[in-house]
Amino acid sequence: MSRRAFAGLLLCAALLGATWPTLAALPTLPGRILSGDVYAITQGSGAPSVNTSLVENLTAQVCTGCVSPEILAPGTIGGEPVLVRGADPLAFVGMEEGTWVQTTPVADRWAFAGEGLASRLELRPGGFVTLVGSATPRIAFAQITGIYQTDTTANDELIVDFPTARALTGLGPKAYHSIRVETTDLAGLLSFLNGTAASLHVSGPGFTGADIHSEPTTDERITNVILRTGRGGAPRDYLSSAIGEAAASVRVVAYGIAALIGLLVAFGIHAVQTRAFADCRGVVGVLRAVGAGNGWLRRRMMRETVPAALLAGALGTALGVGVDYLIRPRGILLVFGHAIPVSTDLSVFASIIAAVVVASIASSLVLLGRAMKVRPTESIREHVAVEPSQSLEVVLRG
Repeated sequence: MSRRAFAGLLLCAALLGATWPTLAALPTLPGRILSGDVYAITQGSGAPSVNTSLVENLTAQVCTGCVSPEILAPGTIGGEPVLVRGADPLAFVGMEEGTWVQTTPVADRWAFAGEGLASRLELRPGGFVTLVGSATPRIAFAQITGIYQTDTTANDELIVDFPTARALTGLGPKAYHSIRVETTDLAGLLSFLNGTAASLHVSGPGFTGADIHSEPTTDERITNVILRTGRGGAPRDYLSSAIGEAAASVRVVAYGIAALIGLLVAFGIHAVQTRAFADCRGVVGVLRAVGAGNGWLRRRMMRETVPAALLAGALGTALGVGVDYLIRPRGILLVFGHAIPVSTDLSVFASIIAAVVVASIASSLVLLGRAMKVRPTESIREHVAVEPSQSLEVVLRG
């Protein structure tokens, strides 16, 4: 493989390395906002159950570790989308394995900002923010009393006290949207919940989910139901349904963009290899003229293509991921008010290399197949340099 073709493969792999990891992380964002790396308990289709009584019972159980009841209130600050979350700050930041950056004495109406949100919106301890209700037309004011830092989506959120969160959402005085539980005994947690009369959904990382005294969530779009019927009634388990719908929608968009970029990269790989192969079409004709078979030619093509494609794919992917990490602090990709947390996933890394190798192999076989359809003599004649004919007068003058 020529240096020009290798450089082309390197650039194509770098493009995939800079985009595919971010696109692969997009579909998991809604679930990470709800549960993160712990288990989330949300309302089921039955009677309201996510309340202070359930929190007290969970806290008293040996099978559970840290318990964090939470209220979700999406809103805006200064025109920027922000997830305002009602929670106990110590339990929440501890569950997110975060650290405190700055703190001030706690006021009656306090708010703790994630470091990413604070730096983006220039929030400082002691300052005030205006919060707009997400479900009801209400406005609340809160004082920034601390800043925390985490490596999760919580770094872009605002934590407020429960009265403020209930005022913004119109939620009842003893109700919560979700209860996050940190435990190593999932079976014990599910057994305890099954022993209660609560109607719940349980979700979490590496867990398909469980419906306890509840019907499974449906994929019917809540917005479509409201538009068709003209009524704003939503199911009791609307939070779990909305998270599932958001994840499905983001998945379609992310995978569609990834497929489009992959197709463009495949065309780019084919273009650079076509240009490189044009210089050695005559070699194929010579080898066929001396008796080389089609199978031997394909094997030789694979020996020349695969190692170079593997090397270019690995180097290009690493280059693309590195460029993505350098650019991200300056140009953060925000979705639902959260910066996309991109981790170096070996499966995504391997899939990029495999995509480059497969595209390179397919392009090489197509080019070789076209060359083998031409007679060896014609293939050689096309690439033999022929001196231009000169007139007798020119020869005599020379």
